[in-house]
Amino acid sequence: MSIVHALIARHRETLGGVVYNLAVSPLQHFLDRSATAPPERDGRNFRVWQRVSTQLQREIRALVARTFFADEARIAADLDRAFTIAVYTSCQPHFGERPMEFTYDLGNQDTLPLALRSIGRALQARLGEVSAGIHSDPRLKRRFAPVWHVDIVNAVKSKPRMLIQLLAREAVMINALIALGTRRDERTAKRLQRSAEAAVRVMGVDSETLCNLLLSAGAKNLRYRRILESDDVGSAGSPDARVGGDEDRNDGRADSRGQMADPGVVSDIQACC
Repeated sequence: MSIVHALIARHRETLGGVVYNLAVSPLQHFLDRSATAPPERDGRNFRVWQRVSTQLQREIRALVARTFFADEARIAADLDRAFTIAVYTSCQPHFGERPMEFTYDLGNQDTLPLALRSIGRALQARLGEVSAGIHSDPRLKRRFAPVWHVDIVNAVKSKPRMLIQLLAREAVMINALIALGTRRDERTAKRLQRSAEAAVRVMGVDSETLCNLLLSAGAKNLRYRRILESDDVGSAGSPDARVGGDEDRNDGRADSRGQMADPGVVSDIQACC
């Protein structure tokens, strides 16, 4: 059952505020949790959805990595794609900016350098996992040795189109989930479904698995009782602003700034979503 059909069915099965479904679907659970979240003008609203967005970025990337790197033949068939997936799944999550920015803005020329900032340790760990999972091809195994992490980052930066697509699709999908949690109507449900279907084609994951991840992780991270009510509290930023800032500066400059390589990718994604 699609997200839209599930949402419609939920409303049809609700009478006097009582839902007559014995089993609570991920969609129902997410809608129920989001209905109790602070409203947009509440100072806690940003902190709640910031947590959701940050955790979703991590979990989506972990799913993509598990799915793609589980197949050695797929890795060997397209090394450029494999390197891009490794870099994408190691990128820093975006910690958001007030008032309502929760994901990377791919229209900003500084976004890609920011996503790649201090990526060294995370990418080395990812490459170590990939290399350890390759058993049939020693040469391919060596291509993913952690020692090559700087060369892999530079290779992806020289052809950034796919990395931009992955980050953009992820952003559209997470923003659609936040819109669904805020408005809880059929229009936002359709928007989430379309964004997930488009992301599946780029990420190479199962659509049902991806949708369940979005809704389940979204509901799980909709916790706000411990969040301070004062709107003067600064948003939680990346710890990399204080720790490890020089990690990649002398060996590849993954934190260097530059013009977005292919802004046409972003405009195409925004047009179809």
